[in-house]
Amino acid sequence: MPTTTQDSKVAASLRDDILRGHYRCGERLPSERDLALRFGVHRSTIREAFKRLAQLGVARIAPGGARVAPIEEASLDVVEHLLALDDPSDPDIVDQAIEALSGFRSMAARLGTERAKPEQRAQMLAILESMTRPELSHADRAELVYALGDCFVEASGNMVLRLMAKGLRMQPGQMRAGYDVFDDPTSRAEADALLVRLGRAIEASDGALAAEAIYDLSRLFRRSLREQAQEPEHVAKGARS
Repeated sequence: MPTTTQDSKVAASLRDDILRGHYRCGERLPSERDLALRFGVHRSTIREAFKRLAQLGVARIAPGGARVAPIEEASLDVVEHLLALDDPSDPDIVDQAIEALSGFRSMAARLGTERAKPEQRAQMLAILESMTRPELSHADRAELVYALGDCFVEASGNMVLRLMAKGLRMQPGQMRAGYDVFDDPTSRAEADALLVRLGRAIEASDGALAAEAIYDLSRLFRRSLREQAQEPEHVAKGARS
């Protein structure tokens, strides 16, 4: 029997090849025999790897082998792998992910703010207070952003939102450049003003105002990331060193 390690490694390699466009939509993947020789595994391992690709939605198993499926029909889990293809991640993919996340986070903020229990509301406000500390590193700030988002989702009481939060979570490093908004005085003032607005919304149980503040914060992050992506490589590296 193939081990999980073997078929998962094969599936990961083929998945990345598909996401990088090495195989086009509708194209047949190499045969079980050819892939078994390529990876040095049994053909049963390749069959299990094909099943993993089908579960992810990037391939379809048919008589005679597997074919590449349209990326638009893949499962939500594929976003995580798209973001992890390169280091740093493709800025266009990151931008699209944050654009999609902004709507989700706004909804979670609205429902969480409206439905939060007193202890949950106090926790949200404590996190916000910590986020305004000027000495925070980008990594620490990223952790607080996720902690606040988790608070909103938990307070919402919405099971589907909880499931979506797991599927849509980005790694802190993929948004690192977005936190440069706190390094620029003008952007920092804008971000701090939005955090103050968000705090007032939480205190007043004003879900609409909270959703608006979260959406505007996401817009700031996207702007910072786009500006970083447009910088010449040597300038960007120097700024982050």
